[in-house]
Amino acid sequence: MPSPPFPRRRPLPEVRRHACRIVAAATLAVLLAASAACKTAPPPAPSRPPAPEPQPLALAPADRPYLIDPFEGFPGSAPRDPLNAAWRDLLEKGDTAGATRTATELLEQDPQLAPAQVLLAQVDFAAGEDRRVVERLLPISDAMPTYTASQLLLGRAAERLGDVPLAYAAYRAIAARSQLALKRAGELHTRALEIVSNRLDEALRNRNFEEADKQLDLLRNWAPAQTLTLEAARKVARGRGDRGAELGAVKELASRRPGDRALLERRAELELQVGDPSAGLKIIQDLAGRNPQDPELAEKLDAAKFRWRLSQLPQGVQTVAAKTELNKGDLAVLLYWLVPEVRNSRPTAGRIATDVLDDPRREEIVRVVNLGLMEVDPTLHRFSPAASVRRGAGLRVMLRTLSRFGKAAACANGGGAAANVCEAALACGLLPAEEDCQPAAQLSGAEGVEIIRRSLKLLGGA
Repeated sequence: MPSPPFPRRRPLPEVRRHACRIVAAATLAVLLAASAACKTAPPPAPSRPPAPEPQPLALAPADRPYLIDPFEGFPGSAPRDPLNAAWRDLLEKGDTAGATRTATELLEQDPQLAPAQVLLAQVDFAAGEDRRVVERLLPISDAMPTYTASQLLLGRAAERLGDVPLAYAAYRAIAARSQLALKRAGELHTRALEIVSNRLDEALRNRNFEEADKQLDLLRNWAPAQTLTLEAARKVARGRGDRGAELGAVKELASRRPGDRALLERRAELELQVGDPSAGLKIIQDLAGRNPQDPELAEKLDAAKFRWRLSQLPQGVQTVAAKTELNKGDLAVLLYWLVPEVRNSRPTAGRIATDVLDDPRREEIVRVVNLGLMEVDPTLHRFSPAASVRRGAGLRVMLRTLSRFGKAAACANGGGAAANVCEAALACGLLPAEEDCQPAAQLSGAEGVEIIRRSLKLLGGA
């Protein structure tokens, strides 16, 4: 077999090494490319927790029944579906944001939409904002007193604030429409009356009769026949000096407590002053007959007889005697008609009072002035019949009357000076006690009549 023309050579060692480097470099490039590809690939998405299940509104079990359908009892008309859906989501899912958004959007369209306000109040209630609930719902309560959803929530928010009367008023307004409201009104009734009665007493202590009247109106509305209300009416009437109103309350109270001597005596006193004098006299006569050794009742019987005799005088005199504040002309009338010596004596002076010529009480005023019992301004010759009479001035007139007719002069002589008027009046028995003097206080008709009666005892005419 012929030999090849050229013999086969083995690769040189350098050539083999070069080839190996090329292979290694290629391998490295592949690895680097693979590594780079791994680095630029996005990481796998992390697994997300499942969406939480909707949770019902977090409310105490006792509060939940007060968040009823905002349209319950609403007297108007409005689109219900959006609000009802938002209300259900509020209760079932706790979606306060959705309820607020829906109510706000509807109020932008109709600012007077009361159910939307109620839904917002329910959101406030769930957040514990009871004061805000009350502020939001009070105007609705005033405008729509039988709106069940509003009043029920208002009542509960007021309860949580501790305002029992407001809560009771809200529940009471819808008691015929809601069993829950009826139940709560019954449970709060006694406490609400007690609080209102206490508020009335506080108003009277502060001489705030407007506030006292408001509290009395509540009592009359809530419990017109209860003794508590009658007692309150009596307190307000007495504080105002309204003896006619006081007599009405005292008569009813006395009929409920026939054995209450203090009530009977007060009724008799009021009957003699502004009611039926014969009835007043009979009450005192009965009491004195059952207690013949009681000196206080004996004195009251004398006063009752005197007041009864007064009731037989002309109506104008009786009207003056019933006034809460006497003026100078009124006092002259009482002196003229109640003190026989004044009416029957001949004047010893001729004083002229130019401002009484057209006064219907002219005869009485001229008589007491010219007997020197009451004064006329010596310069202006004016009597000023409309000027009010203070108790001290009235006492001085009676002390002057005692001195003028020569009886009990010793006790009356000190009555000229203001500093001595109380001392002299006590010495003459015109006052039952020193604390009754109060010379700067306004003189009432009843007080003037009693002072005159006591004076007549010294003059021998009573």
